[in-house]
Amino acid sequence: MPKIEAATVAEHRAMREQQVLQTAADLLVAGGPQALSPAAVAKRARISRTAVYHYYPSSAELLLGALEHLMSQAVADLEEAIAEAGPGPMDKIEAYVRTSLHSAATGYCAGLIDPSAIPDDQRTRLAEWHERLLAPLRDIAQDCSAPDATLAAQLVQGMIDAAARAVAEGKNLREVTETTLVLLRAALGRPHGGVIVN
Repeated sequence: MPKIEAATVAEHRAMREQQVLQTAADLLVAGGPQALSPAAVAKRARISRTAVYHYYPSSAELLLGALEHLMSQAVADLEEAIAEAGPGPMDKIEAYVRTSLHSAATGYCAGLIDPSAIPDDQRTRLAEWHERLLAPLRDIAQDCSAPDATLAAQLVQGMIDAAARAVAEGKNLREVTETTLVLLRAALGRPHGGVIVN
């Protein structure tokens, strides 16, 4: 029987699953989906391949688990950044942009993952996480009285995804971030209806 490294079997299993998830996430960030496999996780985490399969019985489930782990961290980071931002919509957008692009600079951004790497029957789960990532932008767009808050959020997210790709490809984080914010300030400074975002 494997050595129990926590006070209870349940705590041990939860701790082991988190170890598998974090290792998988690290491999995904470092090398993309092609670097992620049960064997690679087992080797990096120094556990048996059987232990990995116990939690994630296929490579596709492992990839999805790693993505959900990263996205849960991203959602938490974004929510914290927005909560600490100033009261104006642009303050919140700036916090969202800076946090998102910082994640891209460290190797991860939701918009950089090719959806084709996820099996069709699992994409709903991934879409739910993308929806959670988009929700703060939709709330901000509603505060700005955008005619279509969802479309406005998607357009802003599209710009952030393009900026994230530039960062991931080696562009200077500070320059990309400031350029993105200049463009967003210009776009949001004179929205239809005369509403000014401060």
